[in-house]
Amino acid sequence: MSSYPNMSYCMCENTLAALNQVLEAMRTEGTDFLKEMSNTERSAFEELFHACEDFINASDDIMQEIENEE
Repeated sequence: MSSYPNMSYCMCENTLAALNQVLEAMRTEGTDFLKEMSNTERSAFEELFHACEDFINASDDIMQEIENEE
């Protein structure tokens, strides 16, 4: 995991803090949040959106596996 931006012991905490920062900006700025982004930042926003979908799907799969083991 050395190529990841966070240490494994705190990656969820750090990512949660970053995602909360994005959510706060979205709530505060409304539509200007997207309108004022550069092309590269807008692209990263779209990738983040898809990563969140993937996260939800993978989390559901893992939680289902745990439930099946119990």
